[in-house]
Amino acid sequence: MKDLFIKSLAGQFEMLTDVSTTRKSGINNQKTISISGVLTPQNQHAFPLIQNENSLIYDEEEYVIKTSSVKPFGSKMKATATAVHRMFIDLDDMYIYDVIAGEKALSIDTMLKFALEGTGYSYQVDSEGIAKSVTVENFGDAKSLALLNSIAEKFGVEYECVNKTIYIAKEIARYTDNQLRYSFNINNPSKDIDTSSLKTYIRGFGKKKDDGTYVVTAEYRSPLADVLGVRHADPVRDERYTDKASLLERIKSDLHDRIDISISLTYVELQAQGIQDIRKGDYVWCIIEPFDIDVRIRVVEVEEYSDPYKSPKFTLGSITRKSTDIVSDFKRTQKTISKIVDSSTGKIRESSIKIGGNTSFDPGYDPTKLNIPQYGLASASANGLMSSSDFVKLANILVGPDGQVVVALATENNDGLMSAADFTKLKRIIMPTSGDVDMQSILDRLTALEQEVGGQG
Repeated sequence: MKDLFIKSLAGQFEMLTDVSTTRKSGINNQKTISISGVLTPQNQHAFPLIQNENSLIYDEEEYVIKTSSVKPFGSKMKATATAVHRMFIDLDDMYIYDVIAGEKALSIDTMLKFALEGTGYSYQVDSEGIAKSVTVENFGDAKSLALLNSIAEKFGVEYECVNKTIYIAKEIARYTDNQLRYSFNINNPSKDIDTSSLKTYIRGFGKKKDDGTYVVTAEYRSPLADVLGVRHADPVRDERYTDKASLLERIKSDLHDRIDISISLTYVELQAQGIQDIRKGDYVWCIIEPFDIDVRIRVVEVEEYSDPYKSPKFTLGSITRKSTDIVSDFKRTQKTISKIVDSSTGKIRESSIKIGGNTSFDPGYDPTKLNIPQYGLASASANGLMSSSDFVKLANILVGPDGQVVVALATENNDGLMSAADFTKLKRIIMPTSGDVDMQSILDRLTALEQEVGGQG
């Protein structure tokens, strides 16, 4: 468990104990720390410092508290807070008002130097696999963080900040032989599938002529359109394209005609096998038999905890199901179904049903036929969805306007809310004119009578 410190805006610096810590970190995303704990004698000197804009120091990295809450917890006080890595705060608070005007091809070094000017952050670039330049138009007039993310998107790179240095590379990753295997060192895997962005058709428009027409246009229809129909994506409009081949390649890459599957799981470290060092960005082998997954995949987000008994949670990169694979699977399924169902009638082919010799069915049921019994309504003289006798019973139930069942009153000849015999007995009770009955007097007389009869016996 790593030590956690807290620092106030006034410069007070204390170790913060008796709190649970969760650190969450993703690729090119905010790194955050969440804490939760109660006031104890051990942390009373640091507990009051859990306030917005104060800093948490964890694993030699600084995080700024942006949300916090303090409330009673039984007889104690409980505090929760979430802090964001200092770099994301500083770069989001810095605005670059200048602009590199016009349409220009700029190197990543030129753009980083411009975006980070005055922020106090330096950078280091691993140039392997990175384009020498990209064409941009009017770069600037935005926050430093927005410009950094724009650079990462345009060059297709990743960044990671350590203290005041931002490291940039095509991929900040390690290729390892570490394994994440179901029922071996991972628990509770989940497979998340999102098709909300899936489209099957896209058009592209290149440079415009003076008359308003285009020098080049292109369109692309995914094979997946044969399965899902035509789903239009936003068109690409880019003045830089003057030839069809380049524009077609661009719109194909922009079209999201695939299904992305992401995997989340908790990692259980096995002491007997040695603790595997798995970090954000690493490529690892993921083997989950129930999901039919056996691939080398990347760890894109890590959520780890100060609790030594709580396993870290890993989110793995997307496993992509390409449109051609989806169509192929659909055709195989369609072919299998066609062997079972006659497309002309919509009925199951009798020859496709195989029944074992020991299979038994209810009388009158034949699984090779699609004749599902049709039942009419029951009546007092004929069976239907229920027997005629049950129909008569239900018909005799009276329901009042309030929806409640009405039960008839009893008579000397018919049972009702009470039996006919009890009704007759009650009818024989003669009430005094006043309507009041002296039950105690009646009980006393009964007792006296019983004693007199007993004495005579």
